[in-house]
Amino acid sequence: MPNNPSSISASTQHKMIDMQCEIQKLEADLEYHEQKIRLTTNELEQKHVTLSNLLRRAERLRQFRDRRTNND
Repeated sequence: MPNNPSSISASTQHKMIDMQCEIQKLEADLEYHEQKIRLTTNELEQKHVTLSNLLRRAERLRQFRDRRTNND
């Protein structure tokens, strides 16, 4: 394909412009979804930390309860 835009038909130029717009939309969509994945991953990590803390707290309370039951 020639590099000189004047030697390219108008319809081909329009197709190239449309294709470039489509590529830019797809790139924007990709960036959006990558950001969404990062946010979701971060949220999952935070919830995992919270769950781990709650499980440790529940285990400590269970141990405390068991000790009290055994001492009574």
